[in-house]
Amino acid sequence: LPSVWAMKRKRRIATRKVDKWNSRLNFGGHKQVEGKHYDQTYAPALEWATIRLFLLLSIIKRWHTRQIDFVLAYPQAPVPRPTFMELPVGINFPNGVNRKEHCLEILQNIYGGKDSGRTWYLYLRGKLIDQLGFIPSKFDECVFYRGTTILLVYTDDCILIDKESQSNIDNLLKEMQAEFDIEDEGNLEDYLGVHVTRNKDGTILLSQPHLIQSILEDLQFIGPHQKSPP
Repeated sequence: LPSVWAMKRKRRIATRKVDKWNSRLNFGGHKQVEGKHYDQTYAPALEWATIRLFLLLSIIKRWHTRQIDFVLAYPQAPVPRPTFMELPVGINFPNGVNRKEHCLEILQNIYGGKDSGRTWYLYLRGKLIDQLGFIPSKFDECVFYRGTTILLVYTDDCILIDKESQSNIDNLLKEMQAEFDIEDEGNLEDYLGVHVTRNKDGTILLSQPHLIQSILEDLQFIGPHQKSPP
């Protein structure tokens, strides 16, 4: 399979300042053949209706929340079948290694494959249930329960909610970090392109200022880089 580099800048939603620079080596999934390179592609994703419901409950019941991110999530799972990829450009290989005669054997699941998302979800679900004692929801495949803790999963961006304390979340994070490479992102602020603002009265405001700005610019209601009205 061909190799493809993907470069991306991640910005803070409120300020639009670059927060992360990402460089990922991907499969050229457009060249994959069903039945040869993959069988199934479906992987569930958390619905915004579910997110809003649990955020509403966290406000009413004063539950504690935390945002976490799985660092390079897909490669944390093993590749489901023998897979080979062309040598990527931009990397210096030892003398005698060339792109016409050699390739890479992929040992871990990587981005770009048609079934990469499914492979990661099944791996994550198995670990959560078998190793960490979570119970999956009967109504949403991306919601998991353990004691007083609720885990909401959107691919690699997750929200931890605990009905009792932040210390419960801290203890669970230590257990999860023994199984996964996880980054603790603290209080819920930017999630899936939505900025979360906590007001003094305890309510939460969900907004998408960059999306609104982009739409207004595309429709020429405002000029480029001109701030949209509140």
